[in-house]
Amino acid sequence: MGTLPAELTSFIGRQRELVEIRRLLSAGRLVTLTGAGGVGKTRLAVRVADQVAHTFPDDVWLIELGDLHDPSLVAQTVGAAFGIRDADEDPPGRLADYLRDKSPLLVLDNCEHLAEACARLARNLLAGAPDLRILATSRHVLGIEGERVYSVAPLAVPEVHDLADAIGLDAVTLFTERATAISSGFALDSGNWATVVEVCRRLDGLPLAIELAAVWLRTLAIDELLDRLDDTFQLLSPNPVAPPRQKSLMGTIDWSYLLCTPRQRTLWSRLSVFAGGFHLAAAEEVCSGDGIESGDVLGLVAALVDKSLVQTGADRAPTRFRLLQTIREYGRQKLAEEGDEAALRDRYSDYFHRLAGRAQQDWDTAADQVQVYATVLRDHANLRNALDHDLSTPGRHAAGLDLVVTLHFFWLQCGHLTEGRLWLARALGVNTEPSRDRARAMWISAYAACLMGEPAAALPLIREAEEWGRSNGDEVVLGYTEMLTAACQFLQGDFGTATASFSEANARFAAIPGYTSIKALSLGTVAQSEAWGGDPATAVAVAEDGLAACDSTGELRARAHLLYSRSLAQWMLGEHDAAETGLLRGLRTARLFNDILSAALSVELLSWIAASTGRTELAAERLGVAHRVWPLVGGKPMLGLRRMLDQHDTCEREVREALGDARFRTAFKRGAEASTGFEAALAHLLGENVAPPAPVAPVRDTSEPELTSREFEVAELVAEGLTNKEIAQRLVISRRTVESHVDHILGKLGFSSRGRIPAWLAQRRG
Repeated sequence: MGTLPAELTSFIGRQRELVEIRRLLSAGRLVTLTGAGGVGKTRLAVRVADQVAHTFPDDVWLIELGDLHDPSLVAQTVGAAFGIRDADEDPPGRLADYLRDKSPLLVLDNCEHLAEACARLARNLLAGAPDLRILATSRHVLGIEGERVYSVAPLAVPEVHDLADAIGLDAVTLFTERATAISSGFALDSGNWATVVEVCRRLDGLPLAIELAAVWLRTLAIDELLDRLDDTFQLLSPNPVAPPRQKSLMGTIDWSYLLCTPRQRTLWSRLSVFAGGFHLAAAEEVCSGDGIESGDVLGLVAALVDKSLVQTGADRAPTRFRLLQTIREYGRQKLAEEGDEAALRDRYSDYFHRLAGRAQQDWDTAADQVQVYATVLRDHANLRNALDHDLSTPGRHAAGLDLVVTLHFFWLQCGHLTEGRLWLARALGVNTEPSRDRARAMWISAYAACLMGEPAAALPLIREAEEWGRSNGDEVVLGYTEMLTAACQFLQGDFGTATASFSEANARFAAIPGYTSIKALSLGTVAQSEAWGGDPATAVAVAEDGLAACDSTGELRARAHLLYSRSLAQWMLGEHDAAETGLLRGLRTARLFNDILSAALSVELLSWIAASTGRTELAAERLGVAHRVWPLVGGKPMLGLRRMLDQHDTCEREVREALGDARFRTAFKRGAEASTGFEAALAHLLGENVAPPAPVAPVRDTSEPELTSREFEVAELVAEGLTNKEIAQRLVISRRTVESHVDHILGKLGFSSRGRIPAWLAQRRG
């Protein structure tokens, strides 16, 4: 399951470059594509990656770094693509360990502003993962040993003498295709070919410049376009000693800027503050004022879309917009020149404070937590930027602390523990005076430490937060510190004391309205404490109380934790079928929230259940999956809990003895190799096939296609008219998995549209 994006426009030419880059990639393990902004490095890298993807057993992974500005987050950003949302104090080391026996292609895009961090990470990964290959794009080399560099040149525009020669030029083909898309009346012919060639030559064959110039044919004839290029390049040359290609690109963007109205220019510069994209509502709130009314933003954004200055993903609602990196950088320069950047960034940060605040409120009241998580994840890059702005701007440090604690549910419950701990440490470092937010940051940091199996790191943080809570009579802070004290006791194996401490914390929380998630999660850990403490029957009852509370409040995220807790106790009671059924249900819920810890605990227990029921080969296979999933959690495997570690060792020893070393290794390897990432591991455990569908052959077998039971289930729901999102909610699986199932169904049936599925089902039923 790689991450290459679909190409939205045709790829033109570059055949020689594609061949040479593939050759370099086969000969070396690090290839860097260098060249000016707008020369087409990213597009070329994606095309090469797509062409060679079949040669990489562990897929191709594209990591876009253009919106990342903190070098310390490079390793985590790369790890997140593989499902490694968290690593301990050594994210590069954890990532290298994960990739050690894998064979993926890693595409690092836009490395230039993070060159040192990218070079350091590439060096470490290549040293630790012998079958890894890296394809990077950067405006300059990374400069590490073994790097092979390919300088991406603009499209060639040599002298040509007739229309036939012009048609053979990639630059002319690119201009013509984009121009035809903009103006249906445009065609390359004997009357304009020479002018088109000259336009491409004046733009030095830079693909981005050519695509921007083609947009102007909406309002200009091709001859007028060439005349304006002459005028523009004479008037606009901000750096007379810059390389000609850089001048061409800058001149082209300068001209696009001049062709905008004053308010369009202003909006362009203001939109550059966004990272990773934005919705219209965000642009209306952040970018309005000082000459732009909120109601005018839609029209101005639409105008910038028409000029190809703003990109849009119009296939999903609400529509999300973004600026290409080069266009965004230009806008940021203009924003700095305009002198109101600080005020705009404050408005930007304030907007995402409000977004985070609404998300936290909805999360705590269990109001569609799946959508809450999706909302925050979608604007993860913007929230990072807001945090960075607040924590580096005098006068806004307290706002940064507020934002990082507001996002506690995202850090703690959605697989972003390590990043959360980094932001918390940074926020605490610049907010040293006692306050409620500082106390909150303390208990959140302690919570993260507990989830990574580090009670010794958590306890000092708990004590400081508790001291503030007692001094100020804050019941919520005290409730969390009591609950976390109990969690530390649990991790240290003192189950009786932990159960009593949890009871005190739960009693305090019971008197506080809301906080449905933490109340339910606490019951799950109480159940585990009861189970490991020797009373699994009570543990089942406690977990079922928690599940009943989830049903009454709509709390969803905690269900995976509670289902695991109940299944643990049921396994101890010998209720193996019930335990396994609950775990598989819990895995589907965990997937919705990137809940790697619950998934790791569940797959571990699934292996124990298989061993207890004599399914030793399945147990070995599941141990192989667990071997892959635990490193994705970060921190200590099995939370460092001695009882769990001992049970793991016992399970592995007994299964190995039953199968023999050879059969054990084969089954273990099968599970490990199927688990190339978090999603792949869950799909394997749940019996889902998430591989991309094979191309449909020109001549199909006329026998009845063999859909899996899950595919039939999805087909039935498609026939009912449900969307992929609605199917995902109905089956408690991810939308990506639904999309994969639908693709498989269409491929097997030979259909090009889901609209044909209802008729096929009706015919099949007779």
